[in-house]
Amino acid sequence: MRKKLILGFIKLFSCNGKFGLVTQIVLFSIAVIMFCNILFAHSDVPPLYCLGGGVDKFNVMYAAPSSYTCAVLGCHYQYTVNSGKGKFRLYVLDKCKPGETVDILVTFEKTDTEFHGFQIAAQDNYFNRLIGTFINVGDDEDTQIEAGGRFASHTKRGTGQKFWHVKWQAPPAGFWVANPVKFYAMGVEANNDETSMGDYVYKATRLIVVESKKTPKPQVQPIKKK
Repeated sequence: MRKKLILGFIKLFSCNGKFGLVTQIVLFSIAVIMFCNILFAHSDVPPLYCLGGGVDKFNVMYAAPSSYTCAVLGCHYQYTVNSGKGKFRLYVLDKCKPGETVDILVTFEKTDTEFHGFQIAAQDNYFNRLIGTFINVGDDEDTQIEAGGRFASHTKRGTGQKFWHVKWQAPPAGFWVANPVKFYAMGVEANNDETSMGDYVYKATRLIVVESKKTPKPQVQPIKKK
């Protein structure tokens, strides 16, 4: 029954123009809470509207950093974010060019548990807009791309890892980017007991600047007198 209700809410999200932004956000929040209460753990893939968290103003179907995380919505809620002993980190360059593909290393350090997961998104400063495209690395079966490249996350096989390698392609030249772009990731350190208890949730962020291509200034050549 709950699943049917959630699908009904999702159909409402697609009715562009029929509901105001506030109404869409309220419906979105209700669906998030219901979904996370159905499934305590998501070893195959974290839901877009639960682990990654908040609302992209331009499309409420896609989540980005805010208060909507599995640490508070029923999936892994026993402990507050970043209260565990582990270290959840992102490693990435701090600058790139338009259209350039950069490597991102997502890691858990100083952790003794065997099961881990993550989800990552990229936003600029224009109303938390999700930008760029995440790309899988070759035939890597430990990570997967979601929502047309807006997110990258672990797979079920990838929960046995403590680090993951993904790529992100910056928007092309001509696309205005409100720098800096923030990589926002949530990570889960899990005990794999198929309940919402005993798991730690972490947050990590890194900034990158997409540098616009500089047009060289024309040089004025002095006129030589004959």
